[in-house]
Amino acid sequence: MILKKTLVYLAIVAVLFLFLVPIVWTFLTSLKTHIDAWTLPPKWIFTPSFHNYSNILFKKRFIHFFWNSGIVAVMSTVISLTVGSLMAYALERFQFHGKNLIFLGILFAYMVPAIVIVLPIYVAAASLGLLDTYITLILTHSTFNTAFACWMMRGFFKEIPRELEEYAWIDGCSFLSAFARITLPLAAPGLVATAIFCIIFSWNDFPFALVLAGFRTKTLPVAIGQLETPWGTFWGEIAASSFTGVIPIFIFSILVQKWLVRGLTLGAIK
Repeated sequence: MILKKTLVYLAIVAVLFLFLVPIVWTFLTSLKTHIDAWTLPPKWIFTPSFHNYSNILFKKRFIHFFWNSGIVAVMSTVISLTVGSLMAYALERFQFHGKNLIFLGILFAYMVPAIVIVLPIYVAAASLGLLDTYITLILTHSTFNTAFACWMMRGFFKEIPRELEEYAWIDGCSFLSAFARITLPLAAPGLVATAIFCIIFSWNDFPFALVLAGFRTKTLPVAIGQLETPWGTFWGEIAASSFTGVIPIFIFSILVQKWLVRGLTLGAIK
């Protein structure tokens, strides 16, 4: 019994080590000077400096890129949850021919690699004069996130008994009123879990933002990638911007972790 517990603890420590070492390494690199970041073998004892953070936030306008990523992530998530939830509810509750094929088509749309469709989207956006605009990035992210939200929310709606909605209809609720007052509140943990994944996708997106965004709407991943220049790679600034970019998602996940755990385990125990 003692040996079993010891092995379990060792496995937990090993997993934590694998996950935490890259984060700790990135944070330490962000505190190094340009020379210290390039030193081989790596320096473990050095004088920490926040010069990289001041550079990216104020001199290189990374606050603007943070703002762009936040706008695109939040707006695309709101659109995706709204449309995706309605699609998932219709596919789960209504009976009609071909609904499984429609669901498979939605799932297939989510599985298409971004590189396959980014060029046609670029051509369409250029012809409409919508390059380097928020609306292009938001609608593009919403396309993929809506398919993901539909796939996720259909499973959550499936676990909610239909009888609860029928009771609401008997009490005088309309179809949409029962959906808004009964079904959505019960599926709130699923909505939160889906929202987190949608925000993470939009926040981390690189190919769409690289092709469709210009300087005005450039998002954080593209800005970080451009710190690697022909004149050198600014590892300290890359580490600082990467570590800073993780913080908003980390804080958001901590704030909604209760609903996230409930959403991910919804339907596991009846």
